[in-house]
Amino acid sequence: MIPFIYRLRKEIRCEKRRDSYLVVSDIPLNVVRVREKAVKILQLCDGIRTLQEIADASGVTEERAFAVCEYFNRKAVLEIRPAPCNNSYAPSVTVIVPTRDRRDELAECLKSILRQDYPKDKIEIIVVDDGSRDGTAGLVRGLPVRLLTNPESRGQSYCRNLAAGQANGEILAFIDSDCVAERAWLKELVPYFEWDRAGAVGGYVDGYFHTSTLDRYEKAVSPLNMGKHVLYGIGSRSTFYAPTCNLLVRKHVYLETGGIDEKMSVGEDVDFCWRMRNRFHYLLYSPSGMVKHKHRNNIGRMMKRRADYGTSEALLYTLHQEKRKTFQLPPLAALSFLSLSAAILTVALLPLLVIAGCFLAEAATKMIRIRRTGVRVPAWKIAFSLVRTYFSFFYFVSFHLVRYYFVLLIPLGFLFHSLWPFCFFMLVLSSLVDYTVKRPRLIFPVFLFYYFLEHISYQVGVLSGCVKARTFRSYKPYISWKAVYGN
Repeated sequence: MIPFIYRLRKEIRCEKRRDSYLVVSDIPLNVVRVREKAVKILQLCDGIRTLQEIADASGVTEERAFAVCEYFNRKAVLEIRPAPCNNSYAPSVTVIVPTRDRRDELAECLKSILRQDYPKDKIEIIVVDDGSRDGTAGLVRGLPVRLLTNPESRGQSYCRNLAAGQANGEILAFIDSDCVAERAWLKELVPYFEWDRAGAVGGYVDGYFHTSTLDRYEKAVSPLNMGKHVLYGIGSRSTFYAPTCNLLVRKHVYLETGGIDEKMSVGEDVDFCWRMRNRFHYLLYSPSGMVKHKHRNNIGRMMKRRADYGTSEALLYTLHQEKRKTFQLPPLAALSFLSLSAAILTVALLPLLVIAGCFLAEAATKMIRIRRTGVRVPAWKIAFSLVRTYFSFFYFVSFHLVRYYFVLLIPLGFLFHSLWPFCFFMLVLSSLVDYTVKRPRLIFPVFLFYYFLEHISYQVGVLSGCVKARTFRSYKPYISWKAVYGN
């Protein structure tokens, strides 16, 4: 059973034509011409029926129904969410916890695992003590847990591979010793493996602490938090991954993939997920199956960790030549952004006229294309749609400038002073969008402070990693020029 349920968005309507149907979306403004069989599948997407039920009712295979639904999900016609758990499906699970000198944190982690709402006879727990000196072994020996011990530290990747090789479970459930699992952790994630094409499933990673301002920032924007929407990927196109602090993997898939690269100290979870997907196993992410992570609640340690994450980019793109950052640049929107940049850098209003011209040209083109389909859309809806599109594009570009290029642009500001207000504008734009979307329990100036430190730290790591690896693929995006017409 494919573990997703689809629902038609409220603002979607279908209009019949002589030999086809038009599926019309207001937000985003889109018109898609489809055949009758596809419309029948859409009408069955009520947020209740499973894909198998939709397939049976429409006379196609489940895989075909899945392909159609996912096409319309990408077009923002359908919404996707996890299917209800099948509690009768309960394969054996081995929970693997690598640890080193975290006795107190490990105790809380193991307590959360031992009270899982999952058949007790189907759970095996393996703790790998990576050369601890704080009495970790004594704590574990008093619990129903298998203990594997390294006389000296060999690293988390070695520990995970060691435990995976000795595990008895069909599913390997990885969790870090500084994490605490919710009671339904396994119950909510394991049922995804009822789909035989699922190789691994990641779950939601929340922040454990919430008292300080840094705690609340991490809770909202931690790189371990993959968001509140279902994600999945297969093959080599996207860079989607799930962190190993909350990752379940089929044992045979883990071993066939070669386990985690023990030579990598950071980015090893990304590398594993990419290699597994390249073997055509699905990687899924569900915004359920929560663990709470005790993040670094010290500014210096947070910045160091972000820099460490950044250093892994160069190695990852060297190991995975098939991966590339793809930027879709609508020509007129890109020209508008360049004009906005010119206006800021030169403190002139004339470039803003170019933005108005691009906007009007794109609006006219979009109106003509949509009306050729026979659909009547008010001019204000087309204008509103383009405002959203342009604003989203401006955010996209500003975010990548803040994420990767500030470490180069800010020093250049000593030679070209106009770069500083430009950088400040980009920082405020990207941070305001993220602040609005993520809704942290912080006032904006505090969020902006941490946001700046995080991105500066990350790009320092990226730059140093590129210099060390003698490759700058992190700074070489693949550009796809695509106009925004919406149908």
